Amino acid sequence: MSKEHKANALRIKCIDWRFAEVIANDAQVRGLNGNSDEISWPGASKDFDNVSRAADISLKLHDPDQVYIYEHEDCGAYGKDNSEDSHRKNAYKLKAYLEEKKTGIQVSTFMATFSGIKEL
Repeated sequence: MSKEHKANALRIKCIDWRFAEVIANDAQVRGLNGNSDEISWPGASKDFDNVSRAADISLKLHDPDQVYIYEHEDCGAYGKDNSEDSHRKNAYKLKAYLEEKKTGIQVSTFMATFSGIKEL
């Protein structure tokens, strides 16, 4: 794979536009804008099957060394089970899968809130 085609990171986030700016700002601070793949899916890591398949494609085609999973508060995809624990459980399941899929990959999980980003 050519160096120009390698992504530094993969970002996984929900489609909810209310958190797009705070997530983009966090990505910019981390130096990810312009050199990372991005998966936007309702509920971020909630739909493990579809999101893990999309992540597999990113790993295969662009070989990122880092993954950033952004969950967010008040997520409609979670319905009534919108607790931080539910988000954490799903994000950690995806994290474990990705760490098993690629040795040495660094996976970070976050919760986007209306006031900023925090580690999950």
